Amino acid sequence: MKRVKTSIAIVLSAAVVLAAAAGWAKEEAPAPGPLKKLSFPKFTEYELKNGLEVIVVEHHEQPIASIWLALRAGSVHAGEGMASLAEFTAELINKGTAEKDSDELAEWIESKGGQFNASSGDDYSWLTVTILSEHLDTAYDFLSHIVTGATFPETELETARKRLKTALEFELSDPTSMADRHFRSVVYGHHPYAIAPTVETVEGITRADVAGFHARNYVANNAVIFVVGDVKAKQVKKDLKKYFGSWAEGTPDQVEYPTPPERTARNVSLYHRPGSVQTNLYVGHVGMRPTDADWPAVAVANRILGGGATGRLFLNLREEKGWTYGAYSTFSRAVDVGYFRATASVRSEVTDSALTEMLAELERIVDEPVETDELDDAKSYLVGNFPTTIETPSQIASEIGRAKLLGLDKKHLENYRNEIAEVTVADVQGVMQAHLHPDRLAIVAVGDAGDVKEKIDPIAAVALYDIEGNPMTMDELAVQGIDFDYDTSALRDVKAVYSVSVQDAMKLGDMETELKRTEDGFQADMQLKGMISMEEHVTFGTEAFEPLAYVYEMSAMGQTMKAHYTFEGRTAKGIIEGGREQTEGPKNVEVELVNGALLSACVEYLIATLPLGETRSYKFPTLDVQSGSLQNVTITVEGEEDLMVPAGSFATYKVRLKTADGEQLLYVQKDSPHVVIKQEIPAQRVSIVLESIEM
Repeated sequence: MKRVKTSIAIVLSAAVVLAAAAGWAKEEAPAPGPLKKLSFPKFTEYELKNGLEVIVVEHHEQPIASIWLALRAGSVHAGEGMASLAEFTAELINKGTAEKDSDELAEWIESKGGQFNASSGDDYSWLTVTILSEHLDTAYDFLSHIVTGATFPETELETARKRLKTALEFELSDPTSMADRHFRSVVYGHHPYAIAPTVETVEGITRADVAGFHARNYVANNAVIFVVGDVKAKQVKKDLKKYFGSWAEGTPDQVEYPTPPERTARNVSLYHRPGSVQTNLYVGHVGMRPTDADWPAVAVANRILGGGATGRLFLNLREEKGWTYGAYSTFSRAVDVGYFRATASVRSEVTDSALTEMLAELERIVDEPVETDELDDAKSYLVGNFPTTIETPSQIASEIGRAKLLGLDKKHLENYRNEIAEVTVADVQGVMQAHLHPDRLAIVAVGDAGDVKEKIDPIAAVALYDIEGNPMTMDELAVQGIDFDYDTSALRDVKAVYSVSVQDAMKLGDMETELKRTEDGFQADMQLKGMISMEEHVTFGTEAFEPLAYVYEMSAMGQTMKAHYTFEGRTAKGIIEGGREQTEGPKNVEVELVNGALLSACVEYLIATLPLGETRSYKFPTLDVQSGSLQNVTITVEGEEDLMVPAGSFATYKVRLKTADGEQLLYVQKDSPHVVIKQEIPAQRVSIVLESIEM
């Protein structure tokens, strides 16, 4: 289909005072005063006979209560091959019981002004209700009803499956998400924290799997309930016995946390994303246990290093160099062992320089004491910001819940500010030397290997992978000619209209396309009208899609892009104005085409002619009209699907198209020619659907 993603991608100091005059006495800033007492809410903690752990916090400033039900039922408990099982279970928990369907359950809690949310992570799943205190009984009743009586209807499962697959396809097309996924894999190895969902695991999970996971893990002795807000502790205890006292115990799934692989050297894992104009850098290693006594000093140190817009990484790479929109660092805190990670997304041409600066900042905070003003600023921020994180019942529940589930002492939150305030310059350097190891860093880079590998080779040993994580060599990056023959004989004159929308809701416009045979070959025209204006005109030959001419123009939100190509034998000459590749003025392009290279705008017409039912995968070269470079394109037939669209009902092949810009899904008519019926671009959440067709 046409290149709507072009437009989507496009649309996508304080003053220093000097006091050095001769003879002036230098005045020192007064020492910070004692911390004002923070009235942290007291909480009651106990356990019901069935093993349900309870924490109650009275907080009477607003007539609101929050109930947080935490279950030790995260993705790590599902095991390898079932990475999305915890997410499915949490998402479906309120989609039906024996007595009520999804709509009735929603009406039940919403009619009282309640807000319900469910989520899952590595270690836990959460069910939360926020409601006016006068309707607290409704919240208890609702929660106990769904947690013990969920039936996981098959229709709701399929709806959830579709949503999770869409979200996953977006993730697999997004370089930041892929960098995070590969970083976890490199750092954790076979540890459960490295397990990530795939399309296959999402498709393979059944209702029986979800029901079994729920039966084993959504049990009283595997849960902690937090009741926070305008409540009375004694009444809460009576209510919890009433609504949750009969909740059965069970034998929940247990997790073994193996020791992550030991790192002995600094190295780079480079994941090739062809055509990428940026490199996503993730730098780090395994971090700390949740109960480590060094956490207060580490929090201060990380604030100085990369904990925000005042951090060294941000000031260096963003403010001074202008290489990125942001550079940050973090120490994660998990039930088992967390990680240290520094991140930045930079232009491909400065990948090596940016990585060198990142490494230098990590080495500096280990090797050199921080400045006193840096220390004071970091402590002031952390101490001053903490009260804002415990203002509402929901915030209080979140903070206490996190501390409880990580096995932290009851006094952890009460002493937090004092512990931060007592951190010294020596403490910062000491904990960085203990927990940050610049000589053993795992460096994960997602970008175009052809542009960046030679640049980063001198920094550390580089292992090269494709974007999915399969080992590859630089020789495989070369764009090769085809080893099969094109055949345009199946093409027919066709006119079609498509509806183009983003996020399944906002319509960008209607796109009209026309393909017709001419004396010299074929003429393909496209026009998009709406929030985005776009025109494209392509001519190509009858023998092998050989390109003859190309003109493109797009405008959206005040931005424009134009491209014009002419062809002389195997030489393509063009001019690109605007768009992702423009730096200073128009870009002149001259490219020698390999055998079988066709314009990226012609890929849909090539797909229309291929024997998709006989051969499942093809790889061929294209001239990417946005960048003016040759790229490899791969298509894979993943299955068959019957579609109902405004233009009618169609039996289709589902085809995954991997291009320089990421991945797309095309649903093409099974009958030849394989006209595109629907197209999805997960990274931009764009959907293109056939409205009408004339052949």
